[in-house]
Amino acid sequence: MSLIYEPEYRVLIQCLKDYRVQSNITQQELASHLGFSQSYVCKYEQSQKRLDFLEVRNICMALGISLTEFVTDYEERLRLGGF
Repeated sequence: MSLIYEPEYRVLIQCLKDYRVQSNITQQELASHLGFSQSYVCKYEQSQKRLDFLEVRNICMALGISLTEFVTDYEERLRLGGF
């Protein structure tokens, strides 16, 4: 099975999606800010596209979240999920 479907990756994607939704930003708005089409956000949120570190950083910046805050939340979710 591809790493894109590993539980830890699904947690990463859920974190990004949760921050986007909490910020009341649509996929289209986020994609526009990142310089991509809406399908870019849709694909990674559905785990059809794997993100690299720089993409995660850029998404965090676009959402107004520090990378440190994001990683802390991500690690907490992993801990609570028993990973």
